[in-house]
Amino acid sequence: MNLKFVLPVLLAGLLAGCGSVLSPGHARRDFLVTGAAPDHLFVINPRTQKVVSDFTIPGAHDYVSVIVPSPSGKVAYVLVNRTRSIAGINLRTGKEVFRANLEQPGERVTCMYAFDVTPNGKELIVYVYRTRLEIDQYRVQAPRFLIFSTTAGLHAKPLREFPAPRRVQMILAKHDGRSFFAIGFNLYEYDLRTGRLIERRGILNWHRPHHLRPDMLAFWPVTEPTGIFSSPIYSTLVGPGTPPGGVPETSLLTLNLHDGHLAYHDIGRTNALIFSTVIGPDRRWAYGAYTQLTKIKMDGTHWRVADRVTLPHTYYSVNISPNGKEVYVGGTMCDVIIYDARTMREKGDVQLPGCADQATATLRVIERR
Repeated sequence: MNLKFVLPVLLAGLLAGCGSVLSPGHARRDFLVTGAAPDHLFVINPRTQKVVSDFTIPGAHDYVSVIVPSPSGKVAYVLVNRTRSIAGINLRTGKEVFRANLEQPGERVTCMYAFDVTPNGKELIVYVYRTRLEIDQYRVQAPRFLIFSTTAGLHAKPLREFPAPRRVQMILAKHDGRSFFAIGFNLYEYDLRTGRLIERRGILNWHRPHHLRPDMLAFWPVTEPTGIFSSPIYSTLVGPGTPPGGVPETSLLTLNLHDGHLAYHDIGRTNALIFSTVIGPDRRWAYGAYTQLTKIKMDGTHWRVADRVTLPHTYYSVNISPNGKEVYVGGTMCDVIIYDARTMREKGDVQLPGCADQATATLRVIERR
């Protein structure tokens, strides 16, 4: 552990600003978790708009990317080491409590952003690409799903592994604990115990009237606070009333992790790009970020852009407070901005120590006592 604040100051901040983290019986409080190069994991108190912890991730090798918190909010699992390792960091102490180094002798193994922890916190589901390193050539192997025990310590080995399809970019555990979703060209659902394919539904090969094949960039696995994953998805709208070649259209894909319901909602013509989105707790508003913060009205079957504000620079990841009052944008550079969800006015700008670069790190919200 490497805390970059003097211990008394840190303890005072935790006991005063976020003492509920340490004191059982108090109300639950929310915190932000983000990562940054070369090896940082930050915990931010959104009430004081201060970084309360700056942990060093061992063996990050100048790469910190997708962050998946445990259901308890006590551990953050972080993709590090140029996508070849997953580290579990205790968010109270900064101690590394889990490590899965994915590579095997003679084989390069990488996780391209796709992993998740099960709802009971006991297992980690990881999707990997494998390449056999032979004397005179690299031989591509079939991808696999690897299942790890989260109690396996610093030398974790898979408990089980199953065949997997190609081009998966995200894993999301279903809330019943019996299966998980793999998102890629299609949406796949697999049995967690056996690896049996339960269902396959089209994403790239969707069947939507007047919509051509879509495109989607999805590797920010934000599902808090609703248990619904959402992502912008882009296509071309053709048919009556459209010019030759059609018009670009932005939609939101939503996947409910409670019941597996998959839906698409058009929100309007593509005149601004959105990289990631989050659904508000009242399920009436969604928010998206890239060069602008976009507020989307979820009105029955008619979803539409309700407001937009220009951001100071590009931000990749967006999240929202559990009460729906604040929106957080991060990623890309070295700050996390807090906005009022109702007015879309900026409330604060949290600067990360040393202006550490978040890049593709996931901005997560955790709740704990």
